[in-house]
Amino acid sequence: MIRQGNEKEKGRMTRLRCYRQFILFILSCISLGASERISSKTYVIVSGNVACIRRLNGTHQVGCSSEINGNVGVLHYINDTDSLNWLINSGPHQPYVALLTSLNFNRDTVQQLRNSKKITGIIVIHTDDSATTPLPDSFSPADKCPGDLYGLYHNNQEYGNCKKVTWNEDGNGMFFEDFEFPISIVTNKNETDYLINNCYLKFNQPTQGVPREYPLCAVQMKSRMAAAKDSETCIRRTNTPTNLNPDKYCDALGDKNVIGFFKDVPEDYKPEKKSIILAMARMDSYSLFENIYPSADNQVSGIVALLAAAEALRKYKDHFDNTTKDILFTFLNGEAFDYIGSTRMLYDMDKGALPLKLKMDHVDRIVEVNQLAYREEGRIWIHADPVSRNDPNISSEIDDMISTILDIGKNLSDIVGAVNQTQPLPPASTQKFLQKTPVPALVLTDHKKTFTNKYYNSRFDLAKTISAMVNASDNGYNHVTDQASNLTVAATLLARSLYTLATGSPAPEGLMAEQQSVTHMLYCFLISPNCELFKQVIPPAREAFDDLASQKSPYPFYVSVYGQINNVTRIIQRLLTHYIGTVEKNHTESCTSSEKASLQLYNYLWMAGPLNSDNKTRTVTCVKSRVTQTKAYSPAFEITDYNGWGGFQYSTWTESSWATNALLLRVFLIPSKAMEVGLLCTGIFFILASLGLVYFITRKSTSLFSLDNEIEMTPR
Repeated sequence: MIRQGNEKEKGRMTRLRCYRQFILFILSCISLGASERISSKTYVIVSGNVACIRRLNGTHQVGCSSEINGNVGVLHYINDTDSLNWLINSGPHQPYVALLTSLNFNRDTVQQLRNSKKITGIIVIHTDDSATTPLPDSFSPADKCPGDLYGLYHNNQEYGNCKKVTWNEDGNGMFFEDFEFPISIVTNKNETDYLINNCYLKFNQPTQGVPREYPLCAVQMKSRMAAAKDSETCIRRTNTPTNLNPDKYCDALGDKNVIGFFKDVPEDYKPEKKSIILAMARMDSYSLFENIYPSADNQVSGIVALLAAAEALRKYKDHFDNTTKDILFTFLNGEAFDYIGSTRMLYDMDKGALPLKLKMDHVDRIVEVNQLAYREEGRIWIHADPVSRNDPNISSEIDDMISTILDIGKNLSDIVGAVNQTQPLPPASTQKFLQKTPVPALVLTDHKKTFTNKYYNSRFDLAKTISAMVNASDNGYNHVTDQASNLTVAATLLARSLYTLATGSPAPEGLMAEQQSVTHMLYCFLISPNCELFKQVIPPAREAFDDLASQKSPYPFYVSVYGQINNVTRIIQRLLTHYIGTVEKNHTESCTSSEKASLQLYNYLWMAGPLNSDNKTRTVTCVKSRVTQTKAYSPAFEITDYNGWGGFQYSTWTESSWATNALLLRVFLIPSKAMEVGLLCTGIFFILASLGLVYFITRKSTSLFSLDNEIEMTPR
């Protein structure tokens, strides 16, 4: 009987524990659901948030990063001098997050905010709406003398550090600043309206200069970057594993160059000395904010002109034989970051790692196209290196090249001019090649002296600023803009100049760039990559078409981190192949959809081809060419025990990795300090009361949860 009583008591206690665990489980589920609902009601997430990121070189870190858990501050909208001065002189609720218009976001304003010690972050309005994002008169986060430290005139007493010409007078150098707080742009107009109307105006705007009372509207900005100090430190930390899952703090910048030899040659072809003309353009740029790299004038104008010239020359390919020079069309990547692409090309020349074991000895002359969209005095300007002119032979050849191009330009509405012989080269890849070996070289640009591009390497270097804007929703693809007309003439000038320099004969009158091709390229690069031209040259695979269709904005012209090939690099390789290659009538086994670098004499690419008459199917083509990719990756990251991090031989740029769950921007209300203390005390009181209640129930559980203690006695 006693045993039966004990067993019944144990059963009662077991049921009691089960009841308690079940109740705790139900309460936990309710609490979790409630916390999620509370979170959604407490915070408003801003999704159109694009952050300023951190990069590093051999000696410094630049860019932005937040604290580990983000930076929190009261939102203050700055749209004029009065609102700026109020925050600096009167604002009592620091730290603040400053919300700036496109006109107010400049070096002077940011520096005043930094010096005030009152801000913990900056948000910049940057939408497609011209009313909320008006164009400033100028904005360039680059410095005033781009690329000087790694250029031809570094340490030159006469030309170094822009002594003769300050190329980028509008440069404010903000890209090379190390900001101790996060900076982001918001690209969604509805979200910028919410920040202004539902956050700042509703809760924070001072009333006749008097601060508002709590609650106030605050913003949490989180854009945590993992790297710090400089590239050498970051790479060393990355290469020193501390656990089984080592952290990666940064990645070296780099991608691929695209090169394409023009002439058709036999399989046993070996180039002779001084047999190649190098025709170059740059492919990349930068801006303060991630993935916002439009580069309309900075890169696209030169790329389009060179590709259109290549297409025009293809019609006269049979004029090029073993008595003429070859043309090497070269598109260099990473040039905005201390000449990554050109430096690597020269390094590979020394190592015999380029197709045909190409070396500088094979290069006869260089013609580079740079910015071409904003023409000073309505002309394209020819620049040459005055230092190279110290060699009489080179000086004479430079004069001959200039004379040839000027004569060609006279027949094209006199669109060409030559700058003073004592003026140095502007920032250009040509400088790196001349550092290696002096050769006759020219750079064609739209500026006579100082840049005419007021938005050099900035988010405002857009299609609309170079008169190339069309509507993507209508027939903008075929609409000939003013810029398309101008670049067609520039491409014709370039094509005829290259023809004459390579063959030694006057260019045929019929050698002209196609206006339609220029129009289509401008649209595809600056408006939408989901265009017919790009569809013709991509691989004939559903994934490739789906990728194009998914693109909601132009491809970014940023070199990015080394490892995956950029979309811009892929498409330029395919366009160049399309323009100077030969369609194979019989599809061969040699043709491949691969775009990897190759040292073979000829390469083959499958292309989707043009639409058929049914406007649904396409004629897939196999194109044979001498176009390939080469590395655009600094040797500094491949040389064992490299010790030149503080020097100026090789680029040392890296990009910081993101920390876990690093990117966030959300809005919420904050109470006064007194209310926060009151809520804390109330919470502590309820916790203590709850603990006391639990203790009481546990001690009195026998009487509170008693069961019938009568035990029926059964005779044994």
